[in-house]
Amino acid sequence: MYQDLLRKITEEKPSYSQKELQWLLEHLGDTSPEIRDELVFTSLARGIQEELFTKEQFQLIAAMIVSDGGLDKEIDKTGASTLERSFSALIYANLLSADGNEQSLFYQVLKTDIRNTLLDQGLHYLEKEEDTTGFSSQFGWVHAFAHGADLLTEVVCHPEFSKNRVHEVFDILGQLFKRITIRFIDDEDWRLARVLYEPILQGKVEQATLASWIKSLDFPIEEREDFYRFSNFRSCLLEVYVQLDQRNSLQDDLKKAIQSFQY
Repeated sequence: MYQDLLRKITEEKPSYSQKELQWLLEHLGDTSPEIRDELVFTSLARGIQEELFTKEQFQLIAAMIVSDGGLDKEIDKTGASTLERSFSALIYANLLSADGNEQSLFYQVLKTDIRNTLLDQGLHYLEKEEDTTGFSSQFGWVHAFAHGADLLTEVVCHPEFSKNRVHEVFDILGQLFKRITIRFIDDEDWRLARVLYEPILQGKVEQATLASWIKSLDFPIEEREDFYRFSNFRSCLLEVYVQLDQRNSLQDDLKKAIQSFQY
């Protein structure tokens, strides 16, 4: 099975059997980066993005990935358990991206209950995740917070996620930056910034709303960990600034709010 799937990565338009899809999903959090990153995730993400799967297979992948607890599975455990959650989050993100893209073969293909599960778990995943490991000498890239950020971006940008719920996303991000006591070193803060600027670019969030939220936050610095909290969020805001500014999209109110955020 492994060799057959490896060969399909080099094919231009491979097709996959149900057994092959099941094998890929069973190895989604494989402890070997060669299997997990280079074979499993590559195969699944490519299959969704390049529309190599059928609509039925797309639905099957979504149903299978949430059937065993999804992102809540063994949420209190680290190591191999984090790998499964983290890479499940990436597949959730790919599924939601395709389901919400009018140009995709898989547009609105997800069944309503499955879509709602993906959106709900994706919204709340980073509230529960505790494993801040970026790169592990044992497992390779773990990156749960970066992958969770990618997923949260797709949640807030999905057509079925109401603009009226954006405040929930802000609340979750605010709580996240206040509870994490280590300094992110593997670009997690930049990936989290996508949760803020992508919906702005897609017209889902008003810059004035984001500016108002930033002004409402306070990061008092008394202990060393407080500085890490502040620094993580400051880095996130700077990435928002850069990404919007280079697209000539940064409005004065948000620009001033970010510039004024300092200790």
